[in-house]
Amino acid sequence: MRKNAMVVFFLLIILILSACNNVNENQPVESLDVSTDQSDGREDQAQILKVDTDLEVKDGWHIVPEGVNTMTISMEVENVETILLWITPTGTGTWGERTLIGYDIDGNDGWSIEWEFGDRIFHDHITVQALGSDFATQARETLNVHSVDETDEE
Repeated sequence: MRKNAMVVFFLLIILILSACNNVNENQPVESLDVSTDQSDGREDQAQILKVDTDLEVKDGWHIVPEGVNTMTISMEVENVETILLWITPTGTGTWGERTLIGYDIDGNDGWSIEWEFGDRIFHDHITVQALGSDFATQARETLNVHSVDETDEE
């Protein structure tokens, strides 16, 4: 009987130690919160209100006509310190193939970039990533971009 009591005591100690060890893992860590959910009631979180380009939009795609080699992307945001713009190929799981195409760190003149892309042919996503001025939140919006030429059907 004494052996069973020792086993139970030993298991109880292990249970208590493991519970104490996991206390910090279950607590929210404010400084690491990278939330894109804008419905949690925090007024100071990063928000993207609007993203626009100087390109025509057709069926959800921003169309880059033949001969155009620059685009302006403008954003209306709140509680943002930095805007990063990434281009990513279409497809599943392509975020790792993204390329930084621009950034804006001064919203005093409006949040926008003018991107000279040369003769690039597009069928890509441009992701606007807004990093919050609270140093904890971010928001994202994605634009679809596609190139057309004279041979493409209307």
